[in-house]
Formats: sequence, C-alpha cells, structure tokens
Amino acid sequence: MAGRDALGILPTGAGKTVCFQLPAHLLPGTVLVVSPLISLMEDQVGRAKAVGLRAEVLNAGVPESRRRRILRDAEQGLLQLLLVSPERLHLPRFSAFLPKIPISLIAVDEAHCVSQWGHDFRPAYLRIGEVRRRLRAPVLALTATATGRVQAEIEDRLGLERPVRVIGSFDRPNLVWEVRPAAGHGRKMAEIRSLLRRRAGATIIYAATRRAVEAVRKDLAGKGLPAIAYHAGLPDPVRTTVQGGFLDDPMPLVVATNAFGMGIDRADVRAVIHYQLPGSLEAYYQEAGRAGRDGEEARCIALFDKKDRGIHDRFAEASSPSPKKLRSVHRYIVARHSVGVGFWLQPGKLRKTLGWAGGAREVLDVLKALCRSKALAIEGLEEAGAADSLFVVLRSSTLDLGEYDLHRSIEQAQNQAVQEYARGRGCRRGSLLRYFGDQSLRGPCGRCDRCQKGPGAGLFGRRANN
Repeated sequence: MAGRDALGILPTGAGKTVCFQLPAHLLPGTVLVVSPLISLMEDQVGRAKAVGLRAEVLNAGVPESRRRRILRDAEQGLLQLLLVSPERLHLPRFSAFLPKIPISLIAVDEAHCVSQWGHDFRPAYLRIGEVRRRLRAPVLALTATATGRVQAEIEDRLGLERPVRVIGSFDRPNLVWEVRPAAGHGRKMAEIRSLLRRRAGATIIYAATRRAVEAVRKDLAGKGLPAIAYHAGLPDPVRTTVQGGFLDDPMPLVVATNAFGMGIDRADVRAVIHYQLPGSLEAYYQEAGRAGRDGEEARCIALFDKKDRGIHDRFAEASSPSPKKLRSVHRYIVARHSVGVGFWLQPGKLRKTLGWAGGAREVLDVLKALCRSKALAIEGLEEAGAADSLFVVLRSSTLDLGEYDLHRSIEQAQNQAVQEYARGRGCRRGSLLRYFGDQSLRGPCGRCDRCQKGPGAGLFGRRANN
C-alpha cells in the first residue's frame, strides 16, 4: 500500500487473496494479478466480483470481442483488478499494450512458480521482473510453500527491491500427520475404508493418476460410500458440478488428482488422505494443508507403498523428454517462424507431421520442456489438451538445455525428500517444518503418528495416550 515491494509466505487458508483484493479496492488504478492456471484465475475473478470489485480475466479462452472490451476498460482505468497468465505478459500485442494501463500494483500469485526449486516451475514467471522494470509499479509476491532457497530465488528473479517480508509460520498445530504403510491397491482400500468409518465434514482423497482416482471411487461406491471423482479428463460441466457439490454438501467425499484444490475454499475439510504421495513435499504440504482451515482438528494421512515412487519417476521422465526430441521440435519451429512472432499450433497435428508414434501428450510434454528451456512461450499450456490450438511465441532460435538439465535433477531431489519423509523414524510434523526452514518445534509434537505411537481408530477417534 505504501509503494514498497513485498514478499508474503502465508500458509494455505491464511488469506493471500485478500492481500491483493484490498489494495485493488483502495488504490487508484488497476492491480495486475499474475496467476498460473486458467481455472484458478476464473475462480479468483469470480470472488473479486462477489465482493464488489470491477475485475476481469484475460486468458486464451476469452473471445476476441470480449478481450477488446476488457482492454478498452483497462486503458480507461475502469478496472480495479485484472488477472492474466505469466505467458500473456510476454505476448507481443499485450506487452506493447501494458504501459497504457494505469497499474498501481503487480501481484504475483503462486510465486514459487518462479523457482527451479519450486514444485510447479513455470518459465514465463522468470520474465516478470522485465515487466516490472517497464511499469515501475511495486510487486507483491505471494505463495503458501517456499523453502528459504525458493524465497531467495523469488526475490532475485522478480527483482524485488528491499521487500517487506511477511513469513508466516508453516506450522499448523491443528493438523495431525500420519503415514501408513500399505502395499498394493487392496491394502490401501482397506485402510481408506477403515479411516472413513467415522468421518465428518468434508474429505478429500488424492491420487496421482486419473486411473487411480477412478479405481478408488469405484471401490468406495461398491461399498456404499458416495464418492465422486475429479480429474482433468472429465468434461468441464462435470468438474463444475463436482466443485459445487463439494462446497454445498454437508459431508462430501471427493477422490481427485491434484487438479482439485486451487480455489476450493472450504474450511471444514476434516481429512485429506493421499492414496499416493505426491512427487515433492511442497506439493504434499499444499494439498494436505487444505484440511482444517477452520482451526479445528483435521487429519492428513498418507498411504505409502515403496513402489509408488515409480509413478513419479515416470512423471519426471514424461515431463523431461529426450534432448533429441526437444531439438527436433525446436528445429521444426525455427525453420517456419521468426523469433518474437506469435503463431497457432495444434499438438495433435504436429505429432502427425513429425511422424511420432506416441500420443499427442508427448508433444505437449516436449512443448512444456521447450518453455522451461526459454525457447518458447505458450499461454494456457498447463491446461491444454491434444486437440487445443495453442498460441506460441518463438523466443530463441538457439536451444540451451542447461536449465532443463537442472530441472531434471531437482525433480529427483524432491522425490527423494518425499521418500525420506515417509520412511523417516522421527517426528513427521518436525520433519516437514524443518524442510521449510522452520526450526521452532522442539521435542515430540504430540500431533503425528510417530509422537502419538499407535494407529488411530478412524479419522476422528482419539488415541488412548492422547
């Protein structure tokens, strides 16, 4: 509010959205919010309008006629809040238009995406610093999960100048942490059914793949438990219905991939169960942290099968295609397009043109890798399907894979940290806090399976020694 740069590391549910809604209400001009996902932006603009803000979103799904109207309103200073993806900032037409908007603040949501060490790295975030130097507006960087290393990288990459730092505690004393060994689907389902016997409030079960989500949902439905599935493979109307039901049902049970959660604002989630652990502790803490936002006791239970690591190894391999394939696609694009000039591309058609035997998903993974290598900029890529047309900007006619290789090694290190958390013999809560640089916990926490000693009796059964 005073024109200073600021960095806010605030846990899930701590009110990060208010940190840019309030300035939008009080400051003259427009607060520009950079947000990573189309679904998250749509939710944020909906909330902003609900509290009376003049807010709009610009993304690849906005029709041209509406886009022109939004830009006209922005130029005239009629918008209090404008949400965009980081990729849009660097599209030539929008980049040239930006100085015409009376921007009072640049808010960077999910700012950990700027970091190679973050769990959701987005290359376009690296260039936000270039934008702020042109606009000279203060920058507010916000995220829920960032280690000390990631915090330093956020400040450096965004060019924050003597920022005000508000680092909230990562500790959530109302959460109870537990890891249960469970080898195979059958054993995991037995554990889940046991945990659900005395459930109350809302429950989320996370699984790493769509196939696992459907398998868990089917098993629970067969036992009379009304579970509903959520993943990116479902039609938009179905996902909207699931989200609405989760918010309105007194005791919903959702089985989902990590596509479910951002923008899902429900305080009384009493349990988050992980059928499989995610590929990083950052992702795990963010997903599990959706429990207990009301401050009441909630449980975060992870089912651990040592074979699950193979899933994330495969994810890492898919997100890091061979350098040969990266060079092949890059050469194809360079031969047909000029640096800095945007063009439309369809992954499915490109696969056929290149004669690749794999699915179009493979092309999407290569395009993402080329974005990480700073060779391309593509808006909406994270949520794109094989049939979608993508607006691509060629950023470089040369291909440097140095940072790409670094990203691959980081994924391996993060996966290893998850294994150490699951297998570790010490306090779970203390282990998570130390990972994020919080050394405040001393001695047994009394809020994890290691410190409480012994399995619980359902989600909300008290332990004998508690």
